[in-house]
Amino acid sequence: MTSESSTGETAGVSRRRLLAGIGGGVLLAASGLPRAAAATGTTADAFDDLRLAWRDRLTGVPFDPSDPLFRDGLRGLDSTVRTGRYRIDRSPDRTQVFTDLRFRDLSDPNDTQASWIITSTYTRLAGIAKGWATPGCTYYQNPDVLADVVAGLKTAHDHGYNAGIPREYSNWWDFEIGGPAQMLNTCALVHDSIDPADLADYLAAVDRFVPDPRYNMQEPYTELSTGANRADLCLNVALRGILGRSGEKITQARDALGEIFRYVSSGDGLYQDGSYIHHKTVAYTGAYGVILLSRVIDLLALLTGSPWEFGANRSVFLDSVERTYAPVVFNNQMMDFVRGRSLSRFGERGHHQAHTVIERVTVLADSVEQDDPQRAARWRAMCRGWLDRDTYDNVFKDASIPRIAVLSRLLADDSVKPAPEPVGFTMFAGMARAVHRRPGWALGIAMASKRVAYYETGAGENRKGFHTGEGATYLYNDADNGQFDDDYWPTVDPYRIPGITLNKMPLPDKTGGEWGEAHPASATWVGGASLEGRHGAVGMDLEGIQHRDLVGKQPPLRARKSWFCFDKYVIALGAGITDVSGHPVETIVENRSLHTSGRNVLTLDGEVQPTELGWSATRKVRWAHLEGVGGYLFPRTGARLSALREERTGAWQDIGNSKSDPTTRRFVTMWLDHGTSPTGADYAYVLVPGADAAQTAALAENPDFQILANTKDVQAVRVNDNEFGVNFFAAADLANIRVSAPCSVMLRRTSDQLVVSVADPTQSSKTVGIELTLGSYRLAEADPTVTVTRSSPSLVLSIDTSAGLGDSHHARFSRRC
Repeated sequence: MTSESSTGETAGVSRRRLLAGIGGGVLLAASGLPRAAAATGTTADAFDDLRLAWRDRLTGVPFDPSDPLFRDGLRGLDSTVRTGRYRIDRSPDRTQVFTDLRFRDLSDPNDTQASWIITSTYTRLAGIAKGWATPGCTYYQNPDVLADVVAGLKTAHDHGYNAGIPREYSNWWDFEIGGPAQMLNTCALVHDSIDPADLADYLAAVDRFVPDPRYNMQEPYTELSTGANRADLCLNVALRGILGRSGEKITQARDALGEIFRYVSSGDGLYQDGSYIHHKTVAYTGAYGVILLSRVIDLLALLTGSPWEFGANRSVFLDSVERTYAPVVFNNQMMDFVRGRSLSRFGERGHHQAHTVIERVTVLADSVEQDDPQRAARWRAMCRGWLDRDTYDNVFKDASIPRIAVLSRLLADDSVKPAPEPVGFTMFAGMARAVHRRPGWALGIAMASKRVAYYETGAGENRKGFHTGEGATYLYNDADNGQFDDDYWPTVDPYRIPGITLNKMPLPDKTGGEWGEAHPASATWVGGASLEGRHGAVGMDLEGIQHRDLVGKQPPLRARKSWFCFDKYVIALGAGITDVSGHPVETIVENRSLHTSGRNVLTLDGEVQPTELGWSATRKVRWAHLEGVGGYLFPRTGARLSALREERTGAWQDIGNSKSDPTTRRFVTMWLDHGTSPTGADYAYVLVPGADAAQTAALAENPDFQILANTKDVQAVRVNDNEFGVNFFAAADLANIRVSAPCSVMLRRTSDQLVVSVADPTQSSKTVGIELTLGSYRLAEADPTVTVTRSSPSLVLSIDTSAGLGDSHHARFSRRC
């Protein structure tokens, strides 16, 4: 095997000089051949160069081990090595690497040991190898540690993971993604000490279980791989090619990954509106989407500058940074409504996922610097802003050495000025999600339809996630950067998630063996319209989740729900609320964590309420205010509001497979009670995030908005006399607006202009007709999908919605003189 010393020079350019100043990311220019070398088609040294670059990516070099910032990371590595070696089985005839991780005995048909042992064994070996390979670690270059790793790879191959295993068992993921990924990483770290024949055997196992990254699961269950799974498989095959010096395998991986650099219109993948779906129906930007981001960046960065670099088709992925990921990160936290079942994991919270996004986007920024310096600068400023506004956690705590190196370099770069959180509205019709962002706060809205699941459960995770995507609202603000990360999910009442309308029928927790992505059987009207990316109308035809024993036997709860998103507030309407379950029906206005000792003041119509735990009240109010959060209005004549201040105790183990220690948090909850078995009930309330009590009271007394309609067919509001939001759940007319099919409409009218935005949330109509009797106008500009069929005396438009993706169609008009 070729050593680093013989490959330190490539095409006359020093590899160490390439790495100088790049830091722990080992990024594009530093992770492959220089472009000049790539152009020659030379591959003799490219394999070694890529292997060494990947090794450096795993260890984070170069960095200064004496820098105090890396102290805890190095201590963590020491602990990993020490703990791992302590558990090594040192018996001469061992059949396992670690005493607590026994491989399945395939000769025993009664042995049911799970496949996760394979991944766990290689993960532990990779951790030990990383300590051996990382400068500054106590075990750096320790020959005894190296011997343990090399021997461990041999034992793991002979008794756990090899090409002779007749079939995958337990979980395909361990054979195709988890196990080989960690095995390949280990081989990259100790490559020069592995016998070539042994390395060939290890790579043969990858060939056996990942012969083609376009597919996952071996026969008879083979299926086309998608999204994050495809990216994982491609990285494994590419590393197998690098370690085995096979350009064919690297090309296979690159080309298979390139196939997912396109927009999809259903199922798994990236959507043009920024949505990311995984497991066919689950909004998953913040979990599987982060894996996709990480693996694609790993491979893009690794191959750029090499003979196998990607071509122009990577643009879809590059655009996803700002189109898919940035809108769902707020102040260095990934919004929970796109994290699927991972929100039930103690060790994988919103901030953790955002840290990964920031690290990887910073790496990608370095990689595109040469071709697109403006994009790179924009990304760095965005990431720097997220880090600067994080008041909840320390991004360096428990971080890996590579992450510390990447992020410390970003923070030390005085030329990077932090960008503020953007202001705007984003409708993700592809995954039934919306985000409204204003100065100091952001609101996420999570919905479900025939196309998108209420929630996902599986492997014992997210057992109580029933209502997390059922019209739930997730309010983030500057005042509390840890609202959802500070043990919110194991302690919150799962039947009182903010924003939802539900019956209180108890639902059975999902067990470890249950997998599923339950979604409504018939509800299709889910989505909304965006007006110039600033304001938006969001709505859903709610088909409530049911107890599994009642599906098909009893009608589910039904309601029509809307959220109209403007500068200062979000107006929430509900109508047609009907249920036959016999259980109480509620709409949850708020359920805010006050953490361990909060006493945030709740004010109702100007009266400060008691702060003692156990306090509750039900009374008619026109407005409420919760200190540190904002105001809540109940327009028209007010509403009968119930409120509760309580302390709740739970454990992460109650909702997933994490910590079993109990944790306690305080909550203030507010809800509207619709009684038992309502027919046609409704509600209206307004969220005013960031407002103080005086501002809330003033807006309640002199509102600058009006609710125009709140029925099961039409929900509509007007703001400042010049802006309208209307959700038509059926063909109908309202005042000066008539539509031919269900749709969502936003209008802004000034003295000389009219701006119109229309969307088909059903994603089923070929055309939507809209007539506006607002005066005579002349078309100024419009999307190609908008046709003006009449301009006077009324304005008649025909909107081509045949693409069926629920996107917004825009037109701007000037008033005729």
